[in-house]
Amino acid sequence: MDIPLKIRTIDVLLFDGVNLLDVAGPVQAFEAAHVNGRETYSVRFISTDGAPVRASCGLKLAADGALSAATPSDDLLIPGGTGVDALTEDEATLKAVKAFATQAPKGRLISVCSGALVLAAAGLLDGRPATTHWSRASDARTYKNVLWDLDRISISTGRIYTSAGVTTGIDLALSIIREDCGPATALAVARELVVQLHRTGGQSQFATHLDAQFAVGSTLTRLIEQVVTEPKGNWSLENLANAAGMNPRTLSRHFKRDLQETPAQFVERVRVEHARGLLSEDRPLKQVAIDSGFGDLQRMRRAFQRRFGIHVSDYVSAFG
Repeated sequence: MDIPLKIRTIDVLLFDGVNLLDVAGPVQAFEAAHVNGRETYSVRFISTDGAPVRASCGLKLAADGALSAATPSDDLLIPGGTGVDALTEDEATLKAVKAFATQAPKGRLISVCSGALVLAAAGLLDGRPATTHWSRASDARTYKNVLWDLDRISISTGRIYTSAGVTTGIDLALSIIREDCGPATALAVARELVVQLHRTGGQSQFATHLDAQFAVGSTLTRLIEQVVTEPKGNWSLENLANAAGMNPRTLSRHFKRDLQETPAQFVERVRVEHARGLLSEDRPLKQVAIDSGFGDLQRMRRAFQRRFGIHVSDYVSAFG
């Protein structure tokens, strides 16, 4: 890809209680992005008043300047953290964020984790799909005009970008780098950071991995990991039981005890989450149904209807 015509500048908002990984993850990705050996991004750290702040982990962070209604950057990145709650009630901050959206028509507003709540409080997410950290579900629901999908890793609509939280800030940065600089540069950054270039699935998929780690008994743990890793497998109750070395009745009892669902419900949940990740890549619906293990589109449609009460096509229209 050609060298960008100019370095893109990004202001990163710091505040007391900011999550350090929400800042460091995407910033490190942008720092690693070079095209033909040339720097692509320039990052400036700002706070609401230009003063130093203290991250939630206790580390003191210096600011290069203050957030203002006339911030000179191309993009504004708002990380998350416990201090977000104070920002959502700070009229000066919300006014400055809204002013950036108005005065920088080509500028991007990027949020990581609960930073999306600041965009929501500023009214910038109204009528838009957005995501934030799963633990902020109750806070997110107070912004009723936002189309929240808290299972998505990241969502971009126009020039507003939101991500699920913490390490997903790196995923979001990689998608922006790919958009700006091309797949080769994004891949080089992913290799540098030793992360996946694109993660499929959503936040609940990682919760599924946690299910496996905390399930009682190593046999069930291994089985869960097998299903998550290979959702296309022929996971009938009999095949699941054989893989676990149990009879079907015993396996069902273990699933009910440890995961509060049947083996079939678990398999469907894994396949739905895998399908949601594939749908974000704009693949044909029939192919998504095959690749996620449903086999045919009708089965996938029924699963989406059971899980979310909507048709797959409606899901794609809102969140694809």
